[in-house]
Amino acid sequence: MKISTSFLFDRATDRMSTIQNKLATTQAQLSVSKQILKPSDAPDQAAAIQRLKGEVERQNSHVRTLEVAMRRYGSEETVLKASNDLLIRMKELGLQAANGTMGQSDRDAVAIEMKALRNQLLSLGNTRDDSGNYLFSGTRVNTPAFAENANGQVVYMGDQTQTRIPAGVERTVQFTRAGTDVFSRVVRDGQDQAVGFFDALDQMIEGVETSDTTRIQQGLADVTQMHNNITLTQAQNGSDQKVVQSQMDILDETALRMKSTLSEIEDLDYAEAVTRMNKEMMALEAAMGSFAKISGLSLFDYIRG
Repeated sequence: MKISTSFLFDRATDRMSTIQNKLATTQAQLSVSKQILKPSDAPDQAAAIQRLKGEVERQNSHVRTLEVAMRRYGSEETVLKASNDLLIRMKELGLQAANGTMGQSDRDAVAIEMKALRNQLLSLGNTRDDSGNYLFSGTRVNTPAFAENANGQVVYMGDQTQTRIPAGVERTVQFTRAGTDVFSRVVRDGQDQAVGFFDALDQMIEGVETSDTTRIQQGLADVTQMHNNITLTQAQNGSDQKVVQSQMDILDETALRMKSTLSEIEDLDYAEAVTRMNKEMMALEAAMGSFAKISGLSLFDYIRG
């Protein structure tokens, strides 16, 4: 029987090449910590990886939007609490001014403090969020919500548009609030037209300055209505925060599950890969040793054998 040494040579060469390719693949996997180096290696797994990555990114984008909303709600909450505190003080001063035993000089002093409170409320109405947007201008976020005209009357400069963001399945929460919804107009008994928030305060202060008891009493009723409205807005703000936080918790849990699944498909098992690499290196050394022996053979060597 005639034996071809070229056949043995080719077979040894092919075996070394196969082992070298496997070793190179394992080393490449270790270098990037991934099981799949290119989509063609495992098309089904590669498609699943891309789908999961896309879903995780969408989840992250939604979470970022909700985080912005939570920061905005936090700013609103601070403003609403401060505004209610100022209105409580305004009412205390109004009750003092309504006392018939108070002299005009005392009422003038009360009016000075009430003006300062009114100006603080105006400043709170023009609060910005951490992105520099005005909180209560509706969608006109670059425009101050309130401004005084030439006559000193406070005018609302924002719009009434309300934007909402998704916060769960078929559920949305309010993202922007109009200043007139927070610092709302007051409705007086027997009057068809409501009076602006700051107009009502100015009229109350004027009543204190002129010792007009009727105006002071009306101002007290107005401030009570203002306080009640802001309290309701605080309750809505708190409700929105709870809804958003709950949705963020759900999204975090969902993203965690997706990342875990993605890791199982994509990430490399280091222990298994290192063991496999060592085996492949040993196999390559053995193959190279065999090749060295085969390449040294000749037909005479075979005949003598």
